[in-house]
Amino acid sequence: MGEQKQSAQRTLLGDPGLPGAGLSVGVVVLLVLAAMAAMIGFVRLPDSMLGVGLVGIAVFLAVGARICQARDQHQALYRLLARRPPP
Repeated sequence: MGEQKQSAQRTLLGDPGLPGAGLSVGVVVLLVLAAMAAMIGFVRLPDSMLGVGLVGIAVFLAVGARICQARDQHQALYRLLARRPPP
């Protein structure tokens, strides 16, 4: 019964994989598209708006770092729940 429940959780929630497995394909595609949009937007900025553009790029990098951090936290939680004895 416990193995069946774990299999259903992996199907519904997705298996985060090994700790060093990297980001999922969907997240990588979204990050690449966001990076392209950020670069195009930064290149098209007039000189008077470059300061705001640099702040925008910094926010973009911070969001990317938070995505990576959230994945690490999700993996740690998933490993803890997998070790938990069934109720």
